[in-house]
Amino acid sequence: MHAGPPGTGKTVTSASIVYHLAKMNPGQVLVVAPSNVAVDQLTEKIHKTGLKVVRLAAKSREALDSSVAFLALHNQVANASTHRDLQKLIQLKTEQGELSAQDERRYRNLVRNAERDILNAADVICTTCVGCGDPRLAKFKFRTVLIDEATQAAEPGESRACHPRRRLRLTLVCPAECMIPLVMGCKQVVFVGDHQQLGPVIMNKKAAKAGLSQSLFERLIILGNRPIRLQVQYRMHPCLSEFPSNMFYEGTLQNGVTAPERLRKNIDFPWPVADTPMFFYQNLGNEEISSSGTSFLNRLVGPCAL
Repeated sequence: MHAGPPGTGKTVTSASIVYHLAKMNPGQVLVVAPSNVAVDQLTEKIHKTGLKVVRLAAKSREALDSSVAFLALHNQVANASTHRDLQKLIQLKTEQGELSAQDERRYRNLVRNAERDILNAADVICTTCVGCGDPRLAKFKFRTVLIDEATQAAEPGESRACHPRRRLRLTLVCPAECMIPLVMGCKQVVFVGDHQQLGPVIMNKKAAKAGLSQSLFERLIILGNRPIRLQVQYRMHPCLSEFPSNMFYEGTLQNGVTAPERLRKNIDFPWPVADTPMFFYQNLGNEEISSSGTSFLNRLVGPCAL
């Protein structure tokens, strides 16, 4: 387990850990996170280490663009020059819009074979915690697993479903989100996160009150496991890092950047304290629930509390 306050370089450290794990241990390293954004960021960093990385995305997200789209499995399959028959069928499908029943069956078989070859040749496979349940990984065993943003991964997961004949929404407790990658042959796991930051978001209030909002990372800490903490932050102006350092990290958070390095030049802004570029902003409006029904907004703007 290793923890890191904001700006301490958790992602870079995680990429370095994955690099050395891939070199030390046989087989692929499985890298997961609760969100697609976190997976994409870590995939990009790991790719820069020179390892062969495959980003496994859900079928529903294959059409979405991302900074690591070229590493996505479906794109690597489409660009696989070693599978010539598949390339011909892809071209034919693009030109005609669809294939005959016989060609479609052959196309699907060739895609499955190409996916298996690419996954087998990878050093690292990156996906979300839930994405580990993808059928394409069903026969894979991962000795080594790294879970990024582990403090945001719910130990039990939550899913929503609608009754097909009645207008009812059902909230179900499903198998543990962060446990899915750990039941695929794991012998060594690295948890990365910070239990002082955002925890798992559990939509069901009764489930949250029952303790299901506690991450496995936090439970392990409560049980006496002591994580390795990164203590030098490179993101914030020292006057900003002072509060979280004293409030959440026992005053141990150090600054890897100086105040002059975090000052914007040629910008004249009336900070209440000239040498301290920060202030509190007070909004006096009333909170409203948004049209989505799951978040809140405030339309009014109040005065600055300078």
